[in-house]
Amino acid sequence: MMTLPAEPQSAVHADLGYFEVGFEPMDALHREFHDLVSALDEPGDQGEKLLALHEHLLRHCTQEERWMAESAFPACACHAREHEMLLEVIAEVRRRFDAGDSEVVLRLAEELPVWFQAHANGMDAALAVHLREHAAQAPTLRDAAPEVETEAA
Repeated sequence: MMTLPAEPQSAVHADLGYFEVGFEPMDALHREFHDLVSALDEPGDQGEKLLALHEHLLRHCTQEERWMAESAFPACACHAREHEMLLEVIAEVRRRFDAGDSEVVLRLAEELPVWFQAHANGMDAALAVHLREHAAQAPTLRDAAPEVETEAA
């Protein structure tokens, strides 16, 4: 089990923000993401933190893709491809960490928020506008995000 030292080598982020997009179920996913990424800079078992982040992102992406399908979001394929690339990166970071590369976690903690800000303020913001416009027509879109069964291998 690899852990960070009691005092992290660098406090990369004072506040990552959680990139609210105006659709509360998605904003709740973004706040959870923020908390999990922030935890990567804190002492503790990085393997467990990576697993928790991976499981969250599986749920997060699956939920957004469900909303896109249910609402016929025009940019669904492009948005889903970004999710696929994100999940591939997280899986690779976990593989490298498991092989002994603990620095990869610090790089992820630095770089993932930058990518996520662009994704949330572009792809997710457009999806949120679309979902708000369609919420009156599709009651399931008004409901909070249901738990999605996923498992990070």
